[in-house]
Amino acid sequence: MYDASYAALPHIIEIACNAKEPIDFGFFQLPAAIEIARNNGKGPIIPPGLAQAYADAISRLPECVAVHQHEEWDESTLLSAISALAVAKKHHRVAEAVMNLDDDLITKLIDLNFNDS
Repeated sequence: MYDASYAALPHIIEIACNAKEPIDFGFFQLPAAIEIARNNGKGPIIPPGLAQAYADAISRLPECVAVHQHEEWDESTLLSAISALAVAKKHHRVAEAVMNLDDDLITKLIDLNFNDS
């Protein structure tokens, strides 16, 4: 991840919030992934000149999810939207956990079966 990710994120969220058509799950997933990586120390410090626009954009994620709430979502879009909401509310661990869900892990959660065998 590079400074360009922080610079691009407000534009990505702006495009998603203004889209009149259904959007790709990546419009939720990419901002969530960038914020999770930043929070986990896997990215550079946000440059001071980008910090306010970046923070404002992250705080707009719930608005963006709400704009698209009446669309049909596949599972990838749903999980990405949940992750986006979680990072906007500063629940980075929850966002990362949701982002890592796959069919196998969802089944294990439903069955409460975490045996490796």
